[in-house]
Amino acid sequence: MTAKKRPSADNPIRRIARAIDAAGRDADLARRSASDPEFRRRIQADRRGTLSSFRTVRHALADREKIEKAKKKKS
Repeated sequence: MTAKKRPSADNPIRRIARAIDAAGRDADLARRSASDPEFRRRIQADRRGTLSSFRTVRHALADREKIEKAKKKKS
């Protein structure tokens, strides 16, 4: 018998599935915290810091930084 192969972490289908899962969890968290007065105060004080509690926002910020670094390297 041969050993089972582990699926690659860079598998495109796996990345899409993780993104969809994270979006669903973040949507649920956003619905629960939208009516929270403390959350609204934190949004007004520090929008980026407060929203970075959502995984999809952290991923988007990381992607934006990668794009900016790539543009700087080209220049």
